[in-house]
Amino acid sequence: MAALTAPRSYAPAKIQIELPNQPCALAWVDDALVAATYDYVEAEGTRVGGLCLMRNTEIAATLELRGGYALAPRGSQLAVATADGRVALVDVAETLTVSTVSEAKGHLFTDVVWDGPDALVVAEGDSGRVSRWRADDGLAESQSWDAHAYAPGCPAEVWCVGRDPSTGLYVSGADDGLLKAWDARSPKPALALRHGAGVTAVLCDDGSVSTGSYDESVRLWDLRAPAAPTASVAVGGGAYALARDGGGYLAACMGAGACVLRATPLAVAGVYDHHGSVVYGAVRHGASRRIASCSFYDRGVHVWCDE
Repeated sequence: MAALTAPRSYAPAKIQIELPNQPCALAWVDDALVAATYDYVEAEGTRVGGLCLMRNTEIAATLELRGGYALAPRGSQLAVATADGRVALVDVAETLTVSTVSEAKGHLFTDVVWDGPDALVVAEGDSGRVSRWRADDGLAESQSWDAHAYAPGCPAEVWCVGRDPSTGLYVSGADDGLLKAWDARSPKPALALRHGAGVTAVLCDDGSVSTGSYDESVRLWDLRAPAAPTASVAVGGGAYALARDGGGYLAACMGAGACVLRATPLAVAGVYDHHGSVVYGAVRHGASRRIASCSFYDRGVHVWCDE
């Protein structure tokens, strides 16, 4: 058997930016980097923040949304899930401009993904619900369902959502340690995949699903044979967020930094561990191959290279 290769340790970023609020997600839009940010103001019981636009080493613009939480880029537009339970469509150019925004539901929206060209799927946080939204003419909720609960009347916080294009199934992951797959025509899940702790991240791709969990593992699943994961790897910290990276993945691993994962075989290829607090996001810029990662409590964004 060939010897295992130890993961690389990457050099500290030459670009390090401190944001005005705490970042919890990142997205590249062309050559601009956008962070979703929020701070909890305990005395008022509210969240502040929204979006922060960065170009090169500078903060170019900010947009207040009473707390931004998750981002879904599409061209020069971002779908944003907010901390007060809204969905916003934001145009990214020299500045940040809200195209349309829904009414606040009053509870944290934790994830948003595009479902085709004119629809969105949203994880509604501690309500335990998942919702679908039309986005072709403004924003309007078209369907929602109770997705995760510990017991009747006791919802489990939903962290992530997705849609598998080949099966048409929607997927959701939550604090109950389950990834569930849903046919939108049925109130009952088509399947439920057990994890060792809360499911925090999911990516869907033609019948296969990749998940991240607080149990410090990234797993690959085949929805056609879901009895057990097809592969798994320990990443040293809670796998809070996943992003596609060519044929592999980037994982934001909280206290263990940001990990570059290769897919075949699934393994940690390298680790960036120079943040000052928990890492919640990591994304690669396609053209330059730079990686951006963000850490929450020290409000840090680092842009670094793994080559």
